[in-house]
Amino acid sequence: MLILLHGWGLNRRVFAGLERALALPCLSLDLPGHGEAAYEPGALDPDRLADALAIRYPGVHDWLGWSLGGLVALTLAARHPEAVSRLILVGATPRFVRAPDWPHGTEPAVLQAFADQLVRDPEATVRRFLTLQAGPGARPEVRALMADLQEGGMAQPAALAEGLAVLRESDRRALLPSIRAPALFLHGAGDTIVPIEASRQAAALVPHARFRQVGSGHAPFLGATAEVAALIRDFLRG
Repeated sequence: MLILLHGWGLNRRVFAGLERALALPCLSLDLPGHGEAAYEPGALDPDRLADALAIRYPGVHDWLGWSLGGLVALTLAARHPEAVSRLILVGATPRFVRAPDWPHGTEPAVLQAFADQLVRDPEATVRRFLTLQAGPGARPEVRALMADLQEGGMAQPAALAEGLAVLRESDRRALLPSIRAPALFLHGAGDTIVPIEASRQAAALVPHARFRQVGSGHAPFLGATAEVAALIRDFLRG
């Protein structure tokens, strides 16, 4: 079974097209407070959420995490190696925010601006974030993200705020060398949320990892669905 974890502000519906293209047994989950999932404070803490997922889905599974979901998936692979057969990270990074020793991140002021706007207008903040995720000129991808958001349900404001805090504060670089599962890092060219070099550098720190550039923007599985699905199927077969 391939279990898929989405990114900030979205819901499991974002993977509908990818699931159809994969034609594999899949289970897409809503993160806490997103879509139809319940929420309580602290539920999006990567350690806490990884532990909860390992309990909720016992046995060994393949896991795919996109963006915020990637942060959770890599934490799961490090904390619960017995639960992860293969790991796929899309548009993911162990640290979202730029630092002197990590130039592959977003400026802290950018995420802080989103947090400030979130207090005033949560829906507008999410829509702006979705536009950035798709990349310049990617109107079909933006429309697809909007449709998935509307069909699956808006995230709760408290979950959005906590999710942004996780993106601002988390640094999982120290976990990467401990990941033992084979890992595939997929990243779109021109990603304006997570620089592609972040994924490339992270893959270099995971013992059994490979990196592939595919599609464009932060959600390459929307604009290059067939290509992403083919890479994932080949990886899972290998």
